[in-house]
Amino acid sequence: MEILAPCGTMESLHAAIRAGADAVYLGYRAFSARSGAGNFDEDELREAIRLAHLHHVRVHVTVNILIKDTELDEVRNVLGLVWRLGADAVLIQDLGAVELARACFPALHVHASTQMALHNRTGAMFAKNLGMTRVVLARECTAAEAALACGQGIEVELFGHGAQCVSVSGECLLSSQIGSRSGNRGRCAQPCRLMYTWRGHTGAYLSPRDICLRNRLDEMEQMGVASLKIEGRLKRPEYVSCVTSSYRSGLDRLHSDKDWKAGAEEMRALRQIFQRGGFMEGHFAGEEDAAVIEPEHVSHQGTALGTVTGCTGRLARVRLDWPLEHGDEISFPGGDMIYSGIYVKTGDTAVIRLRDGLKVEIGDAVRLLVSQRQLEMERERPMPRIPVSMRLRAYPGHALELTITDGTSTVRVTGPEADPARNRAMTEEDARTSLEKTGDTPFEASEISVETAGAFVLRSVLNELRRRALEEMQEARIRDFAPEMGTESPAPEIRLPGHAVPPLLIFRTPDQLKQVPENVRLCWRPEDYRIPALEKGLQGMPGPVWLHLPVVCGEQTLDSLQRFIQQHRERISGIVLGSVGQLGRKWDLPYGAGSGIPVMNRRSAGVLFRLGCEFVTASTELDADGLRQLTRGEPDILVPAAGRQTLMLLSHCPARVQKGLDRNRRDCRMCDADNPDSVRGTSLRDRKGAEYPLIRERLPEGCEIRMLQMEPVNILRQVRALGMNWSAEVTVETDLPHLLAEPSSEGHWKRAVE
Repeated sequence: MEILAPCGTMESLHAAIRAGADAVYLGYRAFSARSGAGNFDEDELREAIRLAHLHHVRVHVTVNILIKDTELDEVRNVLGLVWRLGADAVLIQDLGAVELARACFPALHVHASTQMALHNRTGAMFAKNLGMTRVVLARECTAAEAALACGQGIEVELFGHGAQCVSVSGECLLSSQIGSRSGNRGRCAQPCRLMYTWRGHTGAYLSPRDICLRNRLDEMEQMGVASLKIEGRLKRPEYVSCVTSSYRSGLDRLHSDKDWKAGAEEMRALRQIFQRGGFMEGHFAGEEDAAVIEPEHVSHQGTALGTVTGCTGRLARVRLDWPLEHGDEISFPGGDMIYSGIYVKTGDTAVIRLRDGLKVEIGDAVRLLVSQRQLEMERERPMPRIPVSMRLRAYPGHALELTITDGTSTVRVTGPEADPARNRAMTEEDARTSLEKTGDTPFEASEISVETAGAFVLRSVLNELRRRALEEMQEARIRDFAPEMGTESPAPEIRLPGHAVPPLLIFRTPDQLKQVPENVRLCWRPEDYRIPALEKGLQGMPGPVWLHLPVVCGEQTLDSLQRFIQQHRERISGIVLGSVGQLGRKWDLPYGAGSGIPVMNRRSAGVLFRLGCEFVTASTELDADGLRQLTRGEPDILVPAAGRQTLMLLSHCPARVQKGLDRNRRDCRMCDADNPDSVRGTSLRDRKGAEYPLIRERLPEGCEIRMLQMEPVNILRQVRALGMNWSAEVTVETDLPHLLAEPSSEGHWKRAVE
């Protein structure tokens, strides 16, 4: 199993290599889902790949955002650059970019980004069928679902440590809706880390704890996980070093049958370097709701430092449970500060001069946010030396010959003829003394053998021979570790069918279908996907309908839904796919791509049509110009024109969080029983008073919560005027004519996302 480390800067890359990463992932300066990271320009990327490959560390480059039509040519250029520089893989979200990578640079490995929201075996099969070599499973995956995805002929990568998106990745529109900074475009403003109010309780209801699967390495390896991913391209190099070294140590000890789990000291180091709300083992380990969400804190909490025992003026006395030294950042309930003073050991009382405005009380808990000693220790971690074996042949009248090998790569360099010794011949010890001086190169001589007899060799000549050999060895290691290049091919043509499919009206209950416009296709998106509820709901339909599949569901749920559809073919005319991974199985009835498969460019649309979709859905983040470009020629692309958009798809329930429930959401019945504490009919309110309605989608394994836009969008008039086809969704509204007729928010029609 590979340890995959994050690198936002060159300093983080050095830290990852020093800490023992098998691979790193990093972003090019364009088209990366973490635009706030340092990212790499062309020269830096070239240098990063050479350095990583020198140490036999693989490099995965992120090109994992949704792409606009006007950017496709530049994306192809970026993919070509990544390929020519010898990157080991590229992570991609956009289907059009996947097609470009697979068609134009077939030797370049493509990994399905977590932004694709692939979360089960069917999703893994979709990625495999599209020619990708690895799938990064969504963070909501349980161990059981991940195990099913493994062994399907495609590598599986899991997030093992770090921050978690609260929404299903690739399905979040909150940041772009609030301020036009789209998470799908790498510009997320992280509004999830703010406070929200639910039923009069204010807390960080959208802020998950950080995940730590350090002590689950055995389970992941046994199920066949290919790569454990550490989150953190925006974090400091010392974080990369600390976390990577911990997982490296654990995996190495796991392989050597020693005690491999992290002890108390190692876990404290992981918490100290960064943790938000305490660690969790998350959905992988069956933790849910209150175990996932930390309503009280949204930032790094560090570790316990001590307790305030007294305070006089601006001087506080703190009894220490951990050493304190100059430069440490500490936190009191009233605020944070940098400690300036002498070193104080555990058990002693530190006298701390408080910064202006900071007030403390006796009994206050004090936390250590940043430990200078820890940072210094991580900075001092040495770069690993590469062991090589050297063999020197030095005989009078023959050219000097030095061969160096690391066990994989081998180089041989020759020098001038060795002279016969007039006085003292070169000894083996003389030669060893010169050859072992590898200096500031990345190599160390693990073994040196010398074959000589009566030869005289100047030390300067031997030093030059060693220098040349090590330089060639460096290039040989880089060259031999690089992936196969293959050849470049032209981009395929884009072909979009146009058969004038009818507009799509998505509804939740039949009573919402009053005064439905003519020639509209009806699509039922149920509140409850359990089979008895589906049976009952289908009986009340006015006629045949299309069924909207859930965006996220387990493999067993998808199996049961497919059986249900087959049994009711006379009532179900087709299906709307909830997420792109559902194309990983065969459907023997018409299907189209819903808004959970956002399309920003014509090439992505073409891929979906080629995979059998009758229609596709334009991304709600496109403005008018982007939609004109996408729909020119009137292909079967539906523009979401009316209704409330789903801003987030949550795998936790605020009602269960508030009650402290952390397991067995599949058995929850609060909404079924109309419990007054349930999520039914509620909303989240932000600090500015905006209300975001919450509606559940009940699955056999538990609920997913849809967080809706605060007001409906209505751009029907504009869309019709330009000859575009449309879709609409009725969520919490009951007056369909009003929803379709009344002007409302224009969404991104006049406001492009970044």
